[in-house]
Amino acid sequence: MKNFSLFRECLFFALVISLSSHAYAGDRLFDINIKDGHIPQSERVMRVKKGDRITWRVQSDAEGELHIHAYQIDLTLTPGVRKVYVFKAFATGRFRVEWHPESERGKGIHHQEGLALLEVFPG
Repeated sequence: MKNFSLFRECLFFALVISLSSHAYAGDRLFDINIKDGHIPQSERVMRVKKGDRITWRVQSDAEGELHIHAYQIDLTLTPGVRKVYVFKAFATGRFRVEWHPESERGKGIHHQEGLALLEVFPG
């Protein structure tokens, strides 16, 4: 009986370690590397489901601001400094991810072509 109890404790410990080292199905990671105000065409649409936990790892070669109005996300970026931002997809729809370099901030230049799209589908 003592061996079974030890086996059960080891099995439980292995399960906890296994679960803590893996991403869950609803986790989505996106690397956003802004260069000259753009990201590669292949990375411009980020598709997720409502309820997903989204992690952005964002880096830019220029100072500026990345934001999505509907999600109230505003990230101020410094050149060469990677910023990690985690949020939950709570609203479904198609949302523009906008980039505003520091040279345009505060000048009323707004709502030009988006940097990318965040598409959130029903879960």
